[in-house]
Amino acid sequence: MEVDEIGKIVCSYPILLGSCTLKKTSSLLHDLNVGKKRLCKYIQENPQELSKWGMGTRVRPLPDSGEGLESQKLKTKFFLDLGYGENPNMLKKAFKVFRGRGGELQERFDTIVNAGLDQEDVSKMIRVSPQILNQSKALIQSKIDILVNELGFPLSSLILFPSYLSYTTQRVRLRLAMYNWLKDQGKAEPDLALSTIISWSDKIFLSQCVNNHPSGPQVWEDLKAEFTRDK
Repeated sequence: MEVDEIGKIVCSYPILLGSCTLKKTSSLLHDLNVGKKRLCKYIQENPQELSKWGMGTRVRPLPDSGEGLESQKLKTKFFLDLGYGENPNMLKKAFKVFRGRGGELQERFDTIVNAGLDQEDVSKMIRVSPQILNQSKALIQSKIDILVNELGFPLSSLILFPSYLSYTTQRVRLRLAMYNWLKDQGKAEPDLALSTIISWSDKIFLSQCVNNHPSGPQVWEDLKAEFTRDK
């Protein structure tokens, strides 16, 4: 909840808030059987209900708002559009893999499409690396921006390596900075695939790249310190 929204409730209901000690947020979420978004919305619309959520009181679950059912429908439609409907088991697995509401998943999918990729290509990317949709729209946009505008890779790189979007920006920047330094020193293959640079474990990356130069380990540690500091 935003600060000004909290302020309105505090100013409007000072006696109510001062007359009871509320349960912990985690307890309320569990007892009311709601998520944080719905809880915030409910409090804004029914602030007087706070008096029923004090320590020692029995809190009953909120009635179903219908939002869950609508989200389920949107999620199912999204999976069917991706081609998961051909096999019931695939559809069941999809519900376990993908996190978020139906509308959110579609929004994240559209974010990748709107970056400039073909919808069919993005559908294939999701089937190969479904976990890339388990992050916010803003984070997906940020990672695409870094790939194209900061690191200079073509957007089409995502088609070949969709799981790029699953890695942290810190890891990506660190690996590319080290690889580019080694390449400038003539100690790295000039056309090493992005997927190889990013997906190798630290142990393999050290043995196959970093240790190719006598100063490599020290440069690696310096870069790690730099990117950790800028995190």
